[in-house]
Formats: sequence, structure tokens, C-alpha cells
Amino acid sequence: MKKRPLIFIILASIHLLEPIIKILYFKMTVPFDIGTIVSNIWAISSPKEVFEFWFLFPLGGLALLGVKKWSYPIFVGVQIYNIYAHLTYEKFTWPYVSEIPLMSSMILLFVNTLIIIYFSLPEVRKPFFDRTMRWWETRTRYNKVIPITVKINNPNHIYDCHILNISTTGVFIDLREDVEVGTELELSINYKDQAVTLHGKKVSDHAFNNIRGIGVQFEFMNIYEKWAMRKIVRMIAKENKQLEKLSSNSSLAA
Repeated sequence: MKKRPLIFIILASIHLLEPIIKILYFKMTVPFDIGTIVSNIWAISSPKEVFEFWFLFPLGGLALLGVKKWSYPIFVGVQIYNIYAHLTYEKFTWPYVSEIPLMSSMILLFVNTLIIIYFSLPEVRKPFFDRTMRWWETRTRYNKVIPITVKINNPNHIYDCHILNISTTGVFIDLREDVEVGTELELSINYKDQAVTLHGKKVSDHAFNNIRGIGVQFEFMNIYEKWAMRKIVRMIAKENKQLEKLSSNSSLAA
């Protein structure tokens, strides 16, 4: 969470805490103790009012933290719904019990409008729809030479090559065949008796340590594939830590 854009974290936190903020606001503006206020809130019988008070904004906060394709319309939808609720406000109804919404509510309405405008900007929308823009999801990559068999179904070819760089989300392999970006691949890996066949697609052509090859992004077909890949990466990470520790001890001894 801490690596997400700061504005996302701030807005999400405000949304998640919004029911509590309302209760504290009521406490400061009405001559009732907190117990009476909470009792009145719990007495809400309408499912619609219960949703609006307790769940509307926290839902938006969770969606904002998700930063996925599905979360963008939910977050923006929460803002639009809140604007609609204010514009259709009925006199002397809960939770304001006044002729018009309170000034704090009008300020919130203005803020909601600004949020919608802000999240409609292309640069702000990108992280929701383009995974490569979510830098906080970048996984640690390890340089490791691992034999691998690559199968391309269309056309039907099998190649023996090597993984040179690996993470839980993808690999760089020294496959030099002419393969189009987006081509689906089947990868058979056997590392320290941990054998797994994974599916992926080619996402790039580039060089690694002056060796030409392709970047492959995993497309896990089931939970076993994801679990097996993570196990292999954990083994590699553990080996790297042990090597770093040995190297550090050797330096100290010298």
C-alpha cells in the first residue's frame, strides 16, 4: 500500500474512514453524547440508508486501493452516486435533518466533482488499465541461468533455451527465433526437482547482458502454476541471500 501514489492513499484513507468522520462531525455539531448518536445511526432501517452511511465511501476507498480495471468504474461511480444523492436531497431527512444539506456536505459535493475531473485525466486513469504503469507491483527480478523448453503451438515448434532473468510475473529467455509480440508460449521449467509447465506470452524483444532474447509474461492458468512459480522464485531468492551472506563474511574475514 505504501508504494501506491500518495494521492491515492490519502483519498482512499478518507473514504475508508468517512463513516467515523461523519459520526465525529455529528458529535461536534449536535448536543448529544456519542452513545446517543451511534444508537440513532444503528436504528437506521432502510437498506439504502444503511449502505449510504456505512458502505458507500469505504467501497470507493477499497476500489481506489485496488487500482484495477474493475475498480476504476466503482470508484468513479461512488463519486457520481454521492453527487446524485446530494442533488436529490429531501428536506429534513437523515442524516442532516435540515432543509438543505449542511455546508460540510456542500464542500464534499464540490470535492467529489473535482475528484471525478481529476480521475478522468488520461495520466491518472492509466494505472487502472495498464498494468505496466503500476510500478508498486513490480516484482524483484533475479539473474539466474535455468534450462527451459519453450513450445509454440502455432506454428508447432519446440526450442531448448535458457532463462537468464526471472521473477514471479515473468522471465527473460535467450530465444532468438522470430516470434511476434503477443504470441502464446508454453514453458517447461525444471529447477532443483521442482518441475512445472507454465503458460505465458511474449511481451518484448530486447537484450540482457548483451544477449538477445525475449521477455515473457506469465499467464497462470490455475493456482498450482502460480504456486509452483512462486516456490521456484523463493528458492532462488534464498540462494541469493545465502551467497550474499557468504560474500559478506568473506569480505569481513579478508
